Amino acid sequence: MTGISRRLSSLDRALGAAAREAVARRPAAAGGLAAAAGMLSPGFRVVVALLCARRATRREGAVALAAGVAAALLARAARDRIGRRRPGPRAEGGFPSRHAAAAAAITTAVAGGDRRLGTAMGAAACVGLTGRVTHGHHEPGDIAAGALLGVATGLSARRVARVFPGRRTPG
Repeated sequence: MTGISRRLSSLDRALGAAAREAVARRPAAAGGLAAAAGMLSPGFRVVVALLCARRATRREGAVALAAGVAAALLARAARDRIGRRRPGPRAEGGFPSRHAAAAAAITTAVAGGDRRLGTAMGAAACVGLTGRVTHGHHEPGDIAAGALLGVATGLSARRVARVFPGRRTPG
């Protein structure tokens, strides 16, 4: 690790520790962020399932599903290779965050078809991912790297969907 990367890592860890300390002093905020962090993945799965279930949004749901799975797999591969320790007791690495990658990819894919739903999902992702930091699952840099990976994956999935429009079904 170079001097710059060590300093950035130290700053990232200090920001995460400060966020955890600030939230620990506010029990209501801590509880809300913990709930948001816990509901992030299940909530996004429900939205994608509903999009896939409705004929009118099935294609958007499929693109969001593909983007989320691809982003999570890419983040997992990078995380296992990088091996940066999480702030909490979990042994596996946390950089980049798979939750952030999947949430950002799904949000980006959904926003391409429905801006309002994409905006709502983006807001929910921000709150849930903040909870992942404040409860010691990740540092802010883990979330940022995962989100960047997710946005890139979501944009790529939307581009592929435009190149391969699929067949239209009557009715």
